[in-house]
Amino acid sequence: MWGEMTAAISPDLRRFLLGGSLSVPHVEAILQLRHGGSTTWNAERLAARLYVGAERAALLLSELNAAGVVSEAQTEHDSTYSYNPQSPELTSLLDELEKAYAEHLVAVTQLIHTAEERKALNFADAFRFRKE
Repeated sequence: MWGEMTAAISPDLRRFLLGGSLSVPHVEAILQLRHGGSTTWNAERLAARLYVGAERAALLLSELNAAGVVSEAQTEHDSTYSYNPQSPELTSLLDELEKAYAEHLVAVTQLIHTAEERKALNFADAFRFRKE
């Protein structure tokens, strides 16, 4: 059953999701930003849409900026962001992500959680003592 669900997701998108750089809140933020058109977003506005705290929203926006999904503009009082993928390949991948998230929500979220679990296990493994 797991294989059937993920078969609907392209290998490129599967690799992207298993890369471990996205969480479900990242995906939700991307979708909000995509549908915002030319709207600029700050942490408070995104926080209200995602039902997370402003600090978490600011972190999401910063990480999406570092990943090349959004562009940051500094204002007098804070930073604002707008959806602006930095390459045609990323734009295409995010288009595919939106479609897959709408049509195969469980499979997409399971891939994200699998990547998060793998990162946690790798982190924990780094603290295991080994006999030489």
